[in-house]
Formats: sequence, C-alpha cells, structure tokens
Amino acid sequence: MKLWKTKFGRSDSRRPLIENNNNNNDENQQDGTCCDSVVAQNNSNRNQEQHLQSEEQINGQQLAELLGVAPDADRKHLILSSMSQRFPKPPVDVDQNLPQHLLNVQETMHKDLVKLGPLFKPMGLMGCLIESYHRQTFEHLDDLLNKISSSKNCFTLMMWLRDTYLSQELCDQSDLHEMDPMKTVDMLLFTECAAKAKNKLLEHLKKEVRWFLEGILQHERSTEAYDELYLDTIQCIDAMHRTAQKISQKLSDYVQEVCFQELGMFLESYTTMQIEILEEKAKMDKPETKHFFKTLNNCNKLEQYVQPKAKGILIQETKDHSLFEETMATLGNMEDFTLDLLMKVVTNTAKSHLKRYFKSHNKEFFLLIDEVKSLFSELSCCQDIGLQKRVIDEAYKLIVHFYLKYLIQSKQSKLRKCWSQNVGQTVAEDAEILHDTFSALAPGVRQWNLMLLKVKELLECESIDVTKLTVGSMQKDCCTWSEDLKLLPKLLQWKGLSGREVLKILEVLEDLPEYQPTPRPRSVFWFCCLTG
Repeated sequence: MKLWKTKFGRSDSRRPLIENNNNNNDENQQDGTCCDSVVAQNNSNRNQEQHLQSEEQINGQQLAELLGVAPDADRKHLILSSMSQRFPKPPVDVDQNLPQHLLNVQETMHKDLVKLGPLFKPMGLMGCLIESYHRQTFEHLDDLLNKISSSKNCFTLMMWLRDTYLSQELCDQSDLHEMDPMKTVDMLLFTECAAKAKNKLLEHLKKEVRWFLEGILQHERSTEAYDELYLDTIQCIDAMHRTAQKISQKLSDYVQEVCFQELGMFLESYTTMQIEILEEKAKMDKPETKHFFKTLNNCNKLEQYVQPKAKGILIQETKDHSLFEETMATLGNMEDFTLDLLMKVVTNTAKSHLKRYFKSHNKEFFLLIDEVKSLFSELSCCQDIGLQKRVIDEAYKLIVHFYLKYLIQSKQSKLRKCWSQNVGQTVAEDAEILHDTFSALAPGVRQWNLMLLKVKELLECESIDVTKLTVGSMQKDCCTWSEDLKLLPKLLQWKGLSGREVLKILEVLEDLPEYQPTPRPRSVFWFCCLTG
C-alpha cells in the first residue's frame, strides 16, 4: 500500500516512495526511517519552489527597474515600453540632421544590446529584446519618413537601411556575435518600410525634378540661346538615377521612369517655346542663326543621352516603351523642324542673292558666299560633327539646286553680256567656290557641285552623240540630288537642244545601269513646254 506521494523538483513525475511489507517489524523500522527521509525531502522541495518563485518575482521587479518602466506582468510589454522610451527622439529639423540622427539610432541599439544582452540571456529574453528593437526601429523609421521632405534624405534613409541596418556591423562586435540580431529581422516589416521609403522618394523626386526643369525653362526664356540647357537637364536626371543605382537596380528603374515622365513634359514645353522663338527669328531680314544651332545641339545631345537609356533599362510594360518612344520622337521632330526652318532661311538667302547675281553685271557671287559664311558662323554651337555635316550637307545641296534653277532660267546670251563669253567656265568657277566654302565649314562634306561642273562640258558638246555621253556621265558620276535631275530636261533645252533632241537623249539614259527616272510626261503639252 502506498503511503503518500510527493513532488521531487518541478520536473519529477509522481512515484511511490514506500510500500507496505505486511507486518514485518524490521521492515516497519525501515518504513519509519523512510518516512523521516521523505518528510525532510518534501520540506526541502517546498523551500526550493518558494525560492524559485521569489527569484522570479525579484527578477520581474529588477527588470522593470532596470528598464526604467512601470512593472508589468507581460515582460514583452515591459521591453517594448522601454524601447519606446530609450529610442532617440527625431530632431526638430529632420532634413538637416538625418545622418547624425541615424547614427544616434545605431549607437543606441548597439549600447543597449551590449548592456542588456548578458542580463536577458539567462532569463531567456534575448529573442524578445532583439525583436523589440527591430519593431521599434521600423516604427521610428516610419515616423522619420513622414517628416522627411526631400529625395536626398529618402536616399539617405534607404542607404542606411541597406548598408547599416542589414549589415553585420553589429554582429561583428565580440560581445554581440552570439546574439546575431540580424538573423531575426522581420522581413515583412522591412519590406513594408522599404516600400514606403520608395514611394516617398518617388513623390519627392517628381516634385524636385519638375521644379528644376521648370527653372531651366525660365532661364531659357530670359537668356538668349541658353548654352547649358541640355547639360543641366541631363545632370538633373542622371544624378537621381545614379544615386538610385547605388541602392538597387530596380529602384533605379522606378526613378528613371519618373524622371523621364517629367522630361517628356519638359520637352513638350521646351519645343513649344522654341518653335515660337525660331519662327520669329526666321522672319527677320537678317536672321540670327545661333539659336537654331543651339536648339539643334540641345536636341541632339538629349537624344544621345536618352537612346542608350531606352535600350538598356529593364522595360516590362508597354507604357514604358511608349514613354521612351515619345521622348525620342519629340526630340527628333524638334530637330527636324529646326533644320527645316533653318533651310528656309538658307533658301530665302540663296534666292535673294542668286536672283540679283544672274541679272547683275558686277559678278556679285561673293556676296552670296559672304552671306553663307555669316549664316553658319556659329555652326560650332552644334558640337556633334555628324550634325554639323548634316546641316552643311542640306545647305550645300539647296544652294546648288537654286543656282542650277536660276541658271536655266537665264538666257546664255544675257549671261555672256553680264559675265563673260565663256559661261560654262564661270559656272565651273562658281561651283569650285561653293565646294571650297562648304568644305571649310564642314570638312568631308559630300560634293554636291558635280552637276554644275559638268555644265561647261555640256555646253562644249557639238553633237547629239557626244551630248548623250556627257549626260550619261552626269547620270553615272554625279552625286546628284533627285531635285537636280528633274531639271535635266530644262538644262538640255537651255543648252539649245530641241524638244525632240531632249527626248532622244533621255531615252538613251534609260539603258544606263545607274538610271534614275525623271518625270517626263510624253504629252503634247510637255513637248510644247520644251520647245516653246
């Protein structure tokens, strides 16, 4: 029979201590001895349990006193309350003091973990301590984000999150190595904080980029031919993009998208303003072309910046494609408009001087050359050599075309009186002057004067067969603009050929490999135009 059961320590199971051995005296004596022993052990166990309960109560009180907070039955509440009180308060001016404040946060975390870690570890509260610091940190960062008012400080906070908060810097300390607080970061809280920081960054970024670009437009309106427009624009956008790249490639994609959205709106305003300015300048008696070249240069430089970005960025949605396409289209259209308007200025200048030249007795071709040099004196504002050649190529081609057009409108007899008996030689000399002039402006420019150089040879042809050969070589060898080829029938007529002879020569050209068809209707009306 079991006499009693008792506890032996908190974790021991209940078990019989003494069993009845029928009425044996020796055993009764032993049974009495065992009873004394068990009673003594029970007293010892009760004393140990009371001691442990007292120790727990003291530790709880000590914990509250240690943390400087009111006692609480829930130790987690005690620690969270303490963390809230011990964390550095945000500075009055967060934007001015954020880096130093984040350093203070870092130092506070380190000191408290070093101080409290050894005390909390024996009580099994290390996990609670580290978790509380993480939670308090994210709550604090959330509060800071609400007070930050610049993209610069958003970048600062995000870099601190990545480079300091998630680093092993805390764990590398010998006294914290075993704690390894970074292993217990709540990644959900971290993700939420990073997402809010990103959204705040993009919000501030949008306002700042727009404000900066609007300032560039204001400067453009008040300053004639703003030299640094493209440079300031690129620096504004690129600085944001490069900073974001230091944190995350994905973040840089978000930043670049916002920047290019603002760039698109900026370019719409810029092109509208430039169109008005350039159209007014084109109407002047002596247009100043510097602004044309500055505009071409700005568009060209911005295109060179945007194009590789458009190819290199990780584009996932159709709207991103359209964003870059629209930006490139806006720049390309503005560049084309500027060049077309500039060529209208060149056309008007060429027509004005050539009209007088072909009627003058003073051989004033040099006046046209001087005017050309004046129009393109600021060509160096176009920093891209390829763009310079494109501009000069178009101007060269136009002036040769109008020279040829006014030539065939002038009778040879009159030109012999105004110029000299050798009209072909004069035309050849003028052609050489034109090429030398444009080559000086843009070395390596295409030679558009070859058809003019052939005029002398054409005039010297004394038979239809020789004329056919000369015209054939013009078709084959001359880098001739299609607009010039359209004048070929008239040029042959100007030489003195009849309408039938012109048709005969043009038919021969059709057999040449390099033949370029020219509009030549076979109607009676067209034949009368040639012979009339």
